[in-house]
Amino acid sequence: MIYSLHGTVEDTLTQSLVIHVNGVGYLVQCTIQTAGKYKVDDDISLIVYHHIREDAQVLYGFESAHERGFFERLIGISGIGPKAALAILSSIAIPDLISAIQTENIMLITQCPGIGKKTAERMVIELKDKVQEMAGAPTIIEKNQPEPSPMQQDFEDIVLALRQLGYQKEEIKRGFMKHAKELATVENIEDQIKILLKHL
Repeated sequence: MIYSLHGTVEDTLTQSLVIHVNGVGYLVQCTIQTAGKYKVDDDISLIVYHHIREDAQVLYGFESAHERGFFERLIGISGIGPKAALAILSSIAIPDLISAIQTENIMLITQCPGIGKKTAERMVIELKDKVQEMAGAPTIIEKNQPEPSPMQQDFEDIVLALRQLGYQKEEIKRGFMKHAKELATVENIEDQIKILLKHL
């Protein structure tokens, strides 16, 4: 069982890295954000989740044990496999996802690729009592006094604006996923909307 990898980046892809360790190149699936941080020949250390199936072995890499722990929580939920869990972590920051679970913000959770209403509701039910430990925060946000993060509020505002322009929910979700790197380069909502409109 592979727990971690320490080596150099041999190749980069949209959502994976090839890590060269002692003459062996390991293909590691990771979030878009992690993949975008590295270039060829960079030194790298990742905590790994080694997923073993009858027909394949897949490595999922994370920059911290905390991130891998959240990934393991997600794949423990019926209906969420490793690919879906990685897509979730690529589309929403862990603190924002924790906030959405605590406040039962089903709308925000369903913006994650591959997550429908039933799966989002199941995520809230199964993780609400566990995310406090995962967040490492002293208090839980009360449902009747939600404190959406700036990222969460901006995300909802952008979705609402694009829906009013006639774009479909699934189309918007794909846009967020596909162009996450470019969107992360700007903070202004108007600029983010312009980027999405350019590609939708």
